[in-house]
Amino acid sequence: MPQHYQAQKSVTIEADRKAISSLISDFNHWKKWSPWHKVDPTIKFTLGEPNSGLGAHQTWQSQWGFGEMTITTISENKISFNILFNQDHIINATITQQANGAAVDVICHVEGQANTPFLSGYMALLSEYVLTNTITLGLNNIKTVAQLEHEKQKQNPPEDPMQPAITQVNSL
Repeated sequence: MPQHYQAQKSVTIEADRKAISSLISDFNHWKKWSPWHKVDPTIKFTLGEPNSGLGAHQTWQSQWGFGEMTITTISENKISFNILFNQDHIINATITQQANGAAVDVICHVEGQANTPFLSGYMALLSEYVLTNTITLGLNNIKTVAQLEHEKQKQNPPEDPMQPAITQVNSL
């Protein structure tokens, strides 16, 4: 059985690319969309320093084990992560954004290799199955959060600091 596995899913989001990037590259925002609390309610995250941008770091502990994630590269359209699970299972993940008219296609690609003696092939199959479903849930959550925030901004645009404030003066 193969020990290597990969999962890839995509979603189209009608929101600003920078807003989507912020949801992904800032671990402070992950609680808004991360699927892991649904998958494993026992999971506890701890944010490291820095907690956003290149080098951002977070760790977790749950009934299934522990791990850490670090943002290793960030460009205009791509964010990459290294994930270490239970100190021996290395996973690489990349989230890419591609313009699609007024929307953005967000593609998440994850790959890793199971290293558990005697069980690696089965662990690879299980990892691929769990990750495929978890990525789908996570991308759909990002879509919901990004589109709701985008709509809110359209309804309540920031005030233009160059426009004078209009005040009403009551006369006696």
